[in-house]
Amino acid sequence: MVNSLIDQKLRIYLVGFAFFLFSIIVIGIFIFLTDPAQAAGFTFSYIAGLSMIFLPCTLPLAFIIVPIAMNESPKKGMVMALLFGAGMMITFSIYGVAFASIGEITGLLTANVIAGILGGGMAYIFGLSEVGLIKMKIPGIETALPGFIQRQGDYIKVFLLGLLLANVGVGCPNPAFYVLLAYVIGTADIFTGWSIMAVHGIGRATPLIFLVILGILGINATQGITKRIGSVRKVTGWGLIFVGAILFTITGLFRDWYEESVFHESWNHVLIALSGGRIGEAEELSMEKSIILETVPQWLGPYVLILLLAIPVIWYFYKKQKKGTEKEDTEKEVM
Repeated sequence: MVNSLIDQKLRIYLVGFAFFLFSIIVIGIFIFLTDPAQAAGFTFSYIAGLSMIFLPCTLPLAFIIVPIAMNESPKKGMVMALLFGAGMMITFSIYGVAFASIGEITGLLTANVIAGILGGGMAYIFGLSEVGLIKMKIPGIETALPGFIQRQGDYIKVFLLGLLLANVGVGCPNPAFYVLLAYVIGTADIFTGWSIMAVHGIGRATPLIFLVILGILGINATQGITKRIGSVRKVTGWGLIFVGAILFTITGLFRDWYEESVFHESWNHVLIALSGGRIGEAEELSMEKSIILETVPQWLGPYVLILLLAIPVIWYFYKKQKKGTEKEDTEKEVM
């Protein structure tokens, strides 16, 4: 019995180490084959993809591909998991091309503003739902799969599932995804957008493949993830509220106010001085004009930001106190 537990732990460590090496290899290959200047972008994109496994919209993917692969031979199960991951990568690379094209069409500044408004707004609303302040239907796997997919052979089926189910969770990703979205749109480069989002797709697929490998080895790790999902959802919710408010105001609707603020100017000068001019605000972006920013009164920026951050906190504690009071009243009535 003791030897069995030791063997199981050893297998987990070995698979975990292989998982770590695979992550380094993926990022390294994309940096080598594309643009070394995007090293930070690739790393951030991959890590953002990895973290998606804990979200309520994307966790169900583990309960789809893991049982499918575990019911096959180890070799076939592994191939099916890789095909599922390949489908996810292709879908996100298409997203990357689309996002980068928006930046190319509208110009860098307007594209960044639109990304900030839409991404920040979506993040903020979903964050409110995650901490229980509003009720929102979470986009997930709720409908039967198309008949076209169900009629395919095993390998083609899981590949098409990867293509389709990669879209699950796009409406409720973690805060990092919205930062990544704004970054890709801001590059206004189709090849960079494709490669950055392809790495993100691989990052999303990697934990699923990791769970499949553990399942093939006889270790069901999905139960451990399920137990921690409650606390992860709450942390993610507050993170989405904070990042959503920042993106909506500073990156989006009130960008000019922030860029003219003392904090922004001072921080930009510090970065330029420390990096020898390699890091800092892009001059061509700061010289652009946007009809959105020219229409909205920028002086409202700090007030909107404070309200967006303060209201959820006050609302949360008010609901918590109200719930506690109602519970006490109910107990008194029973007594």
